Amino acid sequence: MTETLGNVEMQDKITKGQKIMDDLTIDKRVTEEEFQNFMHRVTEVEKIVKKLASDDPEEQKHGQILADEMLETKSETFVSEDCELKVKSSRTVINKSTTNETNNREQMSQEAFMRSIEKDAKERAEDRRIRNERAETLKRIGNGAFKEGSYEKAVTYYTKALEQRKDSSVLWNNRALSYIQLGLFEKALADCEWALKVHNANMKALLNSARCYKHLGDKIKYKEYIQLARERNPRFDKFIDEFEENMDTSIDYQV
Repeated sequence: MTETLGNVEMQDKITKGQKIMDDLTIDKRVTEEEFQNFMHRVTEVEKIVKKLASDDPEEQKHGQILADEMLETKSETFVSEDCELKVKSSRTVINKSTTNETNNREQMSQEAFMRSIEKDAKERAEDRRIRNERAETLKRIGNGAFKEGSYEKAVTYYTKALEQRKDSSVLWNNRALSYIQLGLFEKALADCEWALKVHNANMKALLNSARCYKHLGDKIKYKEYIQLARERNPRFDKFIDEFEENMDTSIDYQV
């Protein structure tokens, strides 16, 4: 009796397996990739059916396990003109994203990204332009104050200009000269260092550094920066010679 029930159950599973095979119909309009996915699914079902129909008890047992797994998940396969072939478990859900739609979304995403980059670049360029204009205006006010001998006022405006842009060796040098006129040689050296970070061969920054070290009594550093000025600006040897000759005389500094 038990054996008869087992045969009935097995036959029922074979019948259900065949039904799954029958349900797996092919739409001739599907893509090659969809067809390959479909055929892979068909092959899986065929293997299960063969195992269930086998005379080998072990094969039958293995087939029953695979059939139970497939039937319990209530797998359904969908193949249509508008949809990619998808196997869904316990849910009647169709993936409505076609390959073309996916490609279109990716293209739109790339275009949106490029537009965002372009917009960001334009905004940055505009912001830089505005900052540079502000810095130039503040520098002119600072220059006017320097020429009038209002060195503290000049420092204030050069500082405001540097807040707008820090990549100007002219601004760093101008503030350094203002500090020198105020006798603040350490601060002047710091500004010269920044000017050299912008342009390491900037002769004004090198000679102003030498000037500061001369006033601070550091002859070694003074000579070091004079030598650097010569090495990095070999065409200005005559000008550097005149600078050294005038170090001990009163000089009218200009920005």
